[in-house]
Amino acid sequence: MPVQILKYQDHLKIISDSNSKKVFDPIRKKYVILSPEEFVRQLFIVYLREKLKIPIKHIAVEREIKINNKKHRFDILVFDKNAKPKLIIECKSHKINLTEAVAIQVSKYNIALKADYLCITNGISSLFYKIDYTKHSIDNIDITKLKRQL
Repeated sequence: MPVQILKYQDHLKIISDSNSKKVFDPIRKKYVILSPEEFVRQLFIVYLREKLKIPIKHIAVEREIKINNKKHRFDILVFDKNAKPKLIIECKSHKINLTEAVAIQVSKYNIALKADYLCITNGISSLFYKIDYTKHSIDNIDITKLKRQL
């Protein structure tokens, strides 16, 4: 079953000023510039809250992490009630293809976060992966299997 996030467009609070359009981010509790990537990020946040019923307090956005003494920022992190990272989501513009490079990017973030699941999305397509730390493997999974784990 594909993830349908475009249907949540009417849930976004968008304002315009003389220079740009901005969208309200309920996680950061402020308006941010509405770039194509931010549009996908905000739609995915609505999907997490509306469809997967993830509480807002279990979602983090655009936080800095260090990997090999270099600073990086993940797009979205979902964590459980014990603050353990469960799912890292890397958002790209709808104009960007979901390539191996995008999967590698989110995998790098997981070096620091150790989440059980990864997702890459461009708003049109979304790919989900389960990390098996015992077998040292990564497998594609369907969103229906992931829903039960979050």
